[in-house]
Amino acid sequence: MHYTGQTFRPPREAYSPLLEVTVGCSHNKCTYCSMYKDVSFRPAPKEQILADLQELSQFSDRIDRIFLLNGDPFILDTKYLLTLADWIHDYLPHVETITCYASIFDIKNKTVDDLKRLRKAGYDQLYIGIETAHDPTLKRIKKGCTQEDEYRELAKLEEANIDWICMVMTGIAGKEDSFIHAEETAALLNKHQPRSVAPLTTSVHPGTELELEMMRGEYIPLTEGDILLEEIHLLEHLELNDRALFFGGHAYNMAPIIGRFSEKEEMLEKLRATYDNMSEAQLNARLRRTGY
Repeated sequence: MHYTGQTFRPPREAYSPLLEVTVGCSHNKCTYCSMYKDVSFRPAPKEQILADLQELSQFSDRIDRIFLLNGDPFILDTKYLLTLADWIHDYLPHVETITCYASIFDIKNKTVDDLKRLRKAGYDQLYIGIETAHDPTLKRIKKGCTQEDEYRELAKLEEANIDWICMVMTGIAGKEDSFIHAEETAALLNKHQPRSVAPLTTSVHPGTELELEMMRGEYIPLTEGDILLEEIHLLEHLELNDRALFFGGHAYNMAPIIGRFSEKEEMLEKLRATYDNMSEAQLNARLRRTGY
């Protein structure tokens, strides 16, 4: 299998085969991210993709799910994504779900008809880093979209019957906008129901614009206590269907909470208990998280 640079995949895709179809990230401007700074965005060569599919076909003839690499393969045009799906089905005929990271901008470049064709070809359960639906924060972190864009493009996914998994960054809005960030993000998700919500505590990585903002005093990381309060506030305002998953199990999170929304009150109780049992020193600490 061919992989260029560091490879990133969601925790829930730990057992999915990873197929590199792009290198890097097409946007690569988010102030908090250092994941793809050392590589330029480009599609992977056809010969490489076919060779990797051939290798996967020899590894198992019962693969039913595949995760496409890297930062946002969904930026590729519809015609090419459909061709990729044809190649995948030729080599791995049991694949039912083709998933990958995607962005709001990637969806913006596709019509509802495009999305319906992609859904029919197997594209589903896209991982979308919403991070926030708070417009001032979206602008500050250079996400490349607005709250209006998020509502419009997620409506297109809904119309095309494509499920999506939402990643949210707790702490990204800073102290002053912490609760409004949680409330506006919850409102977006309540309107366009994701299959799963994955909160991730913001980490300030060396060499990022966010680190420079922090050094200048323009961004002040939340304390551990404030991050927990924001996550509690987010969960309190989320009204998702009972089967939707709250996946707060990332290693960055102080309280690794995972459960269905049918268990929302139990999850809130665990988060509140964690907060109540923390010492004053723990509540006021600002941990420097590194790595991905």
